[in-house]
Amino acid sequence: MTEINLQRRAFLRGRPLPASPRIPWAREDFSDRCERCDDCIRACEANILHRGDGGFPEVNFGLGGCSFCGDCVASCRHDAFERGQPRPWNLRIAFGDHCLSANGITCRACGDQCDENAIRFRLQTGGRALPLLNEQRCTGCGACIKPCPNNSIRMEEAA
Repeated sequence: MTEINLQRRAFLRGRPLPASPRIPWAREDFSDRCERCDDCIRACEANILHRGDGGFPEVNFGLGGCSFCGDCVASCRHDAFERGQPRPWNLRIAFGDHCLSANGITCRACGDQCDENAIRFRLQTGGRALPLLNEQRCTGCGACIKPCPNNSIRMEEAA
């Protein structure tokens, strides 16, 4: 199989490449080990994995959140995942400036979807409620992204 240089592809397309693919428990050398066989995509119970750039699996949080079931890891025959890591990935959510609640429009869609209660709302003067993230509770599952009515939530690498 022809080797694909993802960094070169990202550079030529004018997009930065994340340090590691956004797949739970991906090894540091995931792109070298992954054979793009789609076993992990088929095994995903949440149906949030899809073929991404270069045919590698990627997570699409617009389809839902990750349950961290580990089926993707168990299905991989190429040892591209490392389940023993303390956290499946180092991702956390971040709220954009156009969040409805932060702009005075009542919305709690993200908080309602957060099973870990990592998203709370602090009332402000004038009827606004600012969304606040408890980083210790946030698992980075992404369940809050799909219900957001104006796509104000994004995933970022945790500090």
